[in-house]
Amino acid sequence: MKLVIWSIPFCAVLLIAACKKKKDENAEFDKGPIMVNMADNYIIPGYADLKSRITTLETSWNDFLADKTTAKLTVVKQAWVDANISFQHVKGFDFGPAMTANIALSFGTFPCDTTQVNNNIQNSGYDLSTMQNQDAIGFDALDYLLYRQNALNQFQTVSNSCTYVSDIIAKMKTEIAAVVTGWSSYRNTFVNGTSNESTSPFALLVNSFCKDYETCKATKIGFPIGLHTLGIQQPNYLEARRSGIGKTLLIENIRGSRSVFYGLSLSGTNGPGFDDYLEAIDSDKANLSSTIQTRFDYMLSAPATWNGTLEQIMSSSPSTLNEFYAYQQASVVYMKTDMASAFGVLITYQDTDGD
Repeated sequence: MKLVIWSIPFCAVLLIAACKKKKDENAEFDKGPIMVNMADNYIIPGYADLKSRITTLETSWNDFLADKTTAKLTVVKQAWVDANISFQHVKGFDFGPAMTANIALSFGTFPCDTTQVNNNIQNSGYDLSTMQNQDAIGFDALDYLLYRQNALNQFQTVSNSCTYVSDIIAKMKTEIAAVVTGWSSYRNTFVNGTSNESTSPFALLVNSFCKDYETCKATKIGFPIGLHTLGIQQPNYLEARRSGIGKTLLIENIRGSRSVFYGLSLSGTNGPGFDDYLEAIDSDKANLSSTIQTRFDYMLSAPATWNGTLEQIMSSSPSTLNEFYAYQQASVVYMKTDMASAFGVLITYQDTDGD
């Protein structure tokens, strides 16, 4: 009986000591290099790239306005594609200057409200900064305007259509410029914000990483294939439906998430990332890192084998997208639960996609 009484507090001491050791090991990992790497080699260059590509889009659009031909419109479309791909790599950093400028919503909201767009064009006098026009701006509004069936004729005959495109691009240019400028001062706050507090930049980075992954899963795949509408497909919810580049945007979004996890630079050079942090904690977390890496590899390779646009795949092989979504969903726990817990970071955003 004495042995039992003695062993209980002794075990408690061992447990406390083990927990303290685990906590200390976690605290000793220097997250600073991750933050510096992400800021200097991915986030800041990523926003600069997006700014440059939107400037190119504006230049090509102005060139088209001076000579409204099919060839010139084709150049505009390619500039739009390039800018949209660039956006996929930075849209997940919805904190700091990007949150202030609100570019995640103003650039990336889809599907476009075509009725609102057409009303704006017809009536003029619109204010693109209002909530009423949140679904009538950004990349998906340009997808509608540039790729609709009679786009060239509309631009040649309806001057307000041209003005509306110019206004959307000008708004995007102003907003991305503000983000780029904002990061010149926010960088210092970001790289030094290595604590696990919910408002720290490191915690915001982890939350944004997980949130963007889930948003990609739900909006790019889940809603269109009908997982939120009793299995009834909703092709009108597809991103960039008219241009048909939704599959490309899906891949690039996942590639962006993978880059953050690995700590890759914008050009692909490997640096300190979440994977290094996990591997430094213990062997179990190293296995978790390997699992996440394997799942990202699959999520990048699988869509590359699909034939046709997402809308065509929804018709010809719906099980392909359902199975891919299921794989994405099964991957959430490794990042949002296991990884975040290993880092001691509280997930503060609300998952409202209903899955």
